[in-house]
Amino acid sequence: MSFYGFAQTKDIDSLKTVLKNTSLHDTVKIKTNFILAGRFGGYSLDSLKKYTLRAIDLSKSNENYMLDAAYFYMGSYYDHTGDISKAKESYLNAIPLIDSIKEGKKLAKALSNYGGLLNETDELTEKLSYNMRALKLREKANDPSELGKSQFNLAVIYSNTGFDSLSVNYLELALKNAAKSKEKVFEGYVLNSLIMYALKDNNNKKIEEYLAKSEEICLETGSPMLCYNTYLRKGTYFDKLKKFEEAEISFKKSIEFAKKRKSPGDIMHAYASLGKHYVKSEQPKMAIESFKNFEKHKTNSVEGKISQLAYSNWSKAERMVGNYKNSNEYLQKYIDIKDSMNVEKNKILLANSETKYQSEKKDKEIAQQQLILEKSQTKTQLMTILIVSLLLASILLWFVFQQRQKRIQQQLVAIRKEQEVLTLESLIEGEEKERLRIAKELHDGVNGDLSAIKYKLSSLLKMNNEVINEAVTMIDNSCKQVRAISHNLVPPSLKDFNLIEAVNNYCENINSIHKPEINFQHIGDSIDLNKKVEVNIFRIIQELVTNAIKHSDAKTIDVQISNRNNTLLVTVEDNGKGYKNEENDTLGIGLSNIKSRVEYLDANLDVVTNENGTSNTVEIDLNKINDN
Repeated sequence: MSFYGFAQTKDIDSLKTVLKNTSLHDTVKIKTNFILAGRFGGYSLDSLKKYTLRAIDLSKSNENYMLDAAYFYMGSYYDHTGDISKAKESYLNAIPLIDSIKEGKKLAKALSNYGGLLNETDELTEKLSYNMRALKLREKANDPSELGKSQFNLAVIYSNTGFDSLSVNYLELALKNAAKSKEKVFEGYVLNSLIMYALKDNNNKKIEEYLAKSEEICLETGSPMLCYNTYLRKGTYFDKLKKFEEAEISFKKSIEFAKKRKSPGDIMHAYASLGKHYVKSEQPKMAIESFKNFEKHKTNSVEGKISQLAYSNWSKAERMVGNYKNSNEYLQKYIDIKDSMNVEKNKILLANSETKYQSEKKDKEIAQQQLILEKSQTKTQLMTILIVSLLLASILLWFVFQQRQKRIQQQLVAIRKEQEVLTLESLIEGEEKERLRIAKELHDGVNGDLSAIKYKLSSLLKMNNEVINEAVTMIDNSCKQVRAISHNLVPPSLKDFNLIEAVNNYCENINSIHKPEINFQHIGDSIDLNKKVEVNIFRIIQELVTNAIKHSDAKTIDVQISNRNNTLLVTVEDNGKGYKNEENDTLGIGLSNIKSRVEYLDANLDVVTNENGTSNTVEIDLNKINDN
C-alpha cells in the first residue's frame, strides 16, 4: 500500500464496500480512505478532499492514527487548488511527524512535495534545500520511481531560473527512471517538459516523437493533469507550424482537462496560451475574450510567468484593434511583473547549490574509491599513498584545464561582442559625419546661391514684372525646403537641448511642412542620456515618422516617449493603411537604419501592423546603456 503517491487499484468498488462495513475497526477504514484518496487524487481534487477529510475525522477519535498522512494529503489538495499558505502549513505539520517514525521513503516524498510546492515562489534557498534532501534519501534507497520524481522537481527549479542545460540533464535522468518504474503518468509529465526544450531548439523530430508518446499515455490513463499539459504543448507546436485550426482545437482540449481538475493555475495558463494563439493567427477580438477568461480565474498565488504571457499578448491584441490606451495599460502590467522577478539573484544561489551538491557527490565517490583501494591492495602503505596522490593530481589537472578552456572561450565571446559594437558605432558615426557634410553644403552652397539669385531678381521688381515676382516667391520656398532638409540632417535642437526637447521641436517642424497631424507626448521619469545615445534614438524616431508619412496614408501620427523603472519605451503609431510582412523590403534603407540603431542600443523592436494602422515600439533597458 502506498500512502504518499496516487496509488493504483482496480477494485475500487470493493474498497467502497469496505467503508460501509460497520464491524471493521476504524484503523482499517482510515487506511482504506487514504487508498481511495490516492487513487482519485490525479483525477478529481474533490474526491481527494472528500476521502482525506473522512480519514481525518476517524484519526482524531483513534489517537491521531496516521495523522501524518492526513496532513500530507491535505497539503496535496491545497497545492493543486492554489492555496499556497494552507498547503505549506499542512506539509510542515506532516514532515516532523513522518521524520519521527524514521521512514525514509515517506519522508523523501513529503520533502519532495513541499519543495515542488515552492517552485512558483521566490523562496529559492528553501525549495532547493528540501529537494536536495529528498534526492539524497532516494539515491540511498535506489528506488527509480521516487528518484525520478526528485530529478523532475530539480529540473523544474532549473527551468524556472534559466538553467536550461541542467534542467534537460535532470529530465533525461527522470525519463529513464520513469521507464524503469513503469509509471505511465509520470513518464508523460517528463515528456511534456522535454517537448518544451525541443520547441526551443526547433527539433521537430523530437517534438513529434515526444508528443505522440505523451498523447498515447493521456488516452491510456485519462489523467486530466497529463492531458492538459499534452494538449497545451500540442497547440504550441501547431502554432509554430502555422496550422492554426489544429492549434485552436488542442488549446480548447487543454482548457477542458484543466477545468476537470479545477486547478486555477492550469486554467489560467490554458486561457493565456489560447489568447496568444489568437494574437498569432491575427484574431484580436477572440484573443481579448480569452484573456478576459484568464482574468476571471486569476489568483494572486499563481502569478509570475503565466501573467507575463497573458499581459504581453493582451497588450498586442488591444493594439491590433486600435485601443492604444488599454494596450499601454496591459503593457505596463507586464513590465511591473517582469521587474518583480529577480532572476539573476536566483541564478547565483542555484549555481552555488549545484556546485555544493556536485562537490559533495564527488567527495563521496573519492572516499569510496579510497576505501576499496585500502581493502584490496594492502601490499604497502607507500603504494596506496602513491595511487591516491596520482588520482588527486589527475583531478586537479583536469580541473585546471577545464577552467583555462572556459576562460579562453569567455575572452573570445567578449572580443567578438566588442568588435560588433565597434563596427556598428563606426558605421553610425560615419553616417552622422556625412549628414553634417551634406547639411553644410546645402546651407553654405545651394542656399547661398539661391539667396544671390533672389537678390538680383529683386532688383528687377521695380519693373513690376509679375513673372519675376513669382520666381522670387518660388526661390523663397526653395530656401525654406533647403533649411528644413539641413535641419533634418543635423537638427540644431539636439546639440543645444535634450532628447525630449529635440523630438518635440522636430515634430512641430514636420507638422508645418507635411499634411499628417503629428502629436508628441512624454510620460514618466526624466531622461538623462549621453549625446551619442540621444542621436541614435532621435534618428530611429525620425526614420519611423518619415516611413509613416511616405507609406501609410495616415491622418495622424502619435509619437510617445515613456520612461519608467529604467525601461525607456519609444512608440510611433499611425492610423494609416498598414502593410503586409512581405512589403518590408519596400521600406528600403530606412528600415535597415532603424534595425542597425536598435541593435547598437541592445534594444527590442516590436511592430504591429494591420488595416487599422501601424504601431512601432522600441524597448530600451537603460541599465544596459548605463553599464556600457
